[in-house]
Amino acid sequence: MKIPVDDDISLRIATTTSFEPLLQRDPRTVFTTVSKAEQSRYRSIVNRTAGLHFLLGRYMLRRALSAESGSGIPPARWEIAADGHGKPRVLNREAASVRFSISHSGTAVAIALSRTHDPGLDLEPLARDHGAGLAARHLLSPAQCDQLRRVPGADRDALLARVWCIKEAVSKACGLGLRLPFPTLEFDLMCLCNADPAGWLECRVRELGRFQFSLHTLARRYLLCVAVTSPVPPGSARIALKPFKPQPGRTRDTASKTMIVPL
Repeated sequence: MKIPVDDDISLRIATTTSFEPLLQRDPRTVFTTVSKAEQSRYRSIVNRTAGLHFLLGRYMLRRALSAESGSGIPPARWEIAADGHGKPRVLNREAASVRFSISHSGTAVAIALSRTHDPGLDLEPLARDHGAGLAARHLLSPAQCDQLRRVPGADRDALLARVWCIKEAVSKACGLGLRLPFPTLEFDLMCLCNADPAGWLECRVRELGRFQFSLHTLARRYLLCVAVTSPVPPGSARIALKPFKPQPGRTRDTASKTMIVPL
């Protein structure tokens, strides 16, 4: 298994604008990569954008599993099913230790893979307007609301966008998604007010314990957050970010470059 070295998380990112021409030109390659159940789910999604997000996420995930596992399993043969909390898992014995998370925003779709950690991933537009008053009531704990009041009004929307991205990622790492009450997830807001925070930061979810997250700005367009359920020793984990280019007739991902972000 090559995902990738111990304590690493592998990210792949692609766009629906690069994927849709392949789907139109060579639909057989796309549909023979995903499972029949995923084909049916895609066809049942009325919204075109939502359907492309779902199909590209599963297409990327299955190709990455086949490329990285060395098992010889073709993409469509990976067994993926939701656990008791509704979080999708890989069931194949050859890669049972692999955990993943999928997120999308705008035209971008991202997946996170890891053997060592159980990741939660969220991708959000950098310029998203949350509406400071409404978002504060739904997102923040009482202590975080107090911190928000000390932030200049012009900076609050940018801060709340970061908070939303972090809490979405942590909720996915928990396996609860939007069922997690966001005000129960606490961390220091002040460390998010300037540049991207360095390293892994700690947060606490009431009754569930401690988690860690890493927040980044991607291509000056998106916020990307990876959260994990297990401790990350200082300086040990890296995130490998690989642009993913869908190409017909290949099961290997064809990253044009790999950017390693040391954390």
